[in-house]
Amino acid sequence: MITKKQEKLAEDKGWDIEAVKAYIDLGIGDAVKWQDNDLKYFEEAYCGQWVSDEDFVRNLFDDIGIIPKDLPAYIHIDWEWTAKEIMMDYSEENGYYFRNL
Repeated sequence: MITKKQEKLAEDKGWDIEAVKAYIDLGIGDAVKWQDNDLKYFEEAYCGQWVSDEDFVRNLFDDIGIIPKDLPAYIHIDWEWTAKEIMMDYSEENGYYFRNL
């Protein structure tokens, strides 16, 4: 549950309140740091909002350039399996994705 103080800090930073709520609900943030007004963990962890783990991982791979643009069409990636493996380092809540720090 988000406190008024946390909500105000998130609004001041221009963050999506629902993403902040998801982060807090996941319990991956340091509650003491939140109380001390330290929001750097949210900034470092937040990866955006996606429809599925597969969409998140595809975008992640595109952003960091893992998949070559000229990948031959006969090579197929099992995105479901790849996402399952990658999600070991990430958490999701209500479509919001966070890196496990």
